[in-house]
Amino acid sequence: MNMNKKYKLTKLLLVLPLFLSLNSFTNSDSIEVGQVWKLNVKSSASMNGSGEVLYQIASDAYYTHRARIFDDWDVFSVVDSRDLVRLRKGYEIEVTEKLYSNEVLKVKLLDGRYKGRFYYAIADDLTKKYLLEEKEEENEDS
Repeated sequence: MNMNKKYKLTKLLLVLPLFLSLNSFTNSDSIEVGQVWKLNVKSSASMNGSGEVLYQIASDAYYTHRARIFDDWDVFSVVDSRDLVRLRKGYEIEVTEKLYSNEVLKVKLLDGRYKGRFYYAIADDLTKKYLLEEKEEENEDS
């Protein structure tokens, strides 16, 4: 019976990380190409502020995401501030493509000075700092 308990405990310890990681998969899977998201946090477009940004280079977004995960900014992320586009609250973006195992998104900026241009965003930022706009789905229904 003691061996049976060890087997069950080992099985639980092997399966538990799988269940815990499912949350991250469901968050990135909820983002679909064609969706419009609106920035919902206080943000400033000034260069010296700590506002939200989009990246001009996909790898910059990916390496910033990796730096956040591993908390190692020296190795993973060196981004030139000239390659960033600062956003203001209320700006909308449209998801056009998923990259790097859905961790980075190619987006089209729908507001502001650089409206219509394509940039890159970190998927985790989208789910935490943006709201999904429902108007796209309403237009399809009518």
